Amino acid sequence: MPISDNNFQWRPNDNGSLTNLRYDLEAEKWIQSVRRAETKLSRRSIKHVKGDLGIISMVLTIPLLLLIFMILIPVQIVKVVFRYNFKIFPGDPPTGKILTDKEKFDIRIKEIKRRYSSSTSRRTIPTDMTEEEMIELAAYVRVTNNGK
Repeated sequence: MPISDNNFQWRPNDNGSLTNLRYDLEAEKWIQSVRRAETKLSRRSIKHVKGDLGIISMVLTIPLLLLIFMILIPVQIVKVVFRYNFKIFPGDPPTGKILTDKEKFDIRIKEIKRRYSSSTSRRTIPTDMTEEEMIELAAYVRVTNNGK
């Protein structure tokens, strides 16, 4: 439906300075009100989102940390007091008794004796031993041969 032309009598449309001043004042007030509304909305919404995320992260973090501490602290106490290891994370040592260096060495010696005692033909030094282990093995052999 076409709009009737009425020559815009409802508003002055001349190019006079008073009319232009009125239009400029009205436009300025509209721009200010739009800017205020935009800044109020954006500031409030950002503040609310930041606050909400802070509360959510706090609510999720505290129980998670408490749960971790309730599991890890007793595990560490068991490791120190009873010398027993629990494998919790990938890469941890296997579950079982924590051996001292002397116990590890004794187990290694027993394994070497078991492996090479059955073969009476040619006795060779295992190649997977470190130099320190070979020195200790040589000292052990000297002590056992002197005792015979």
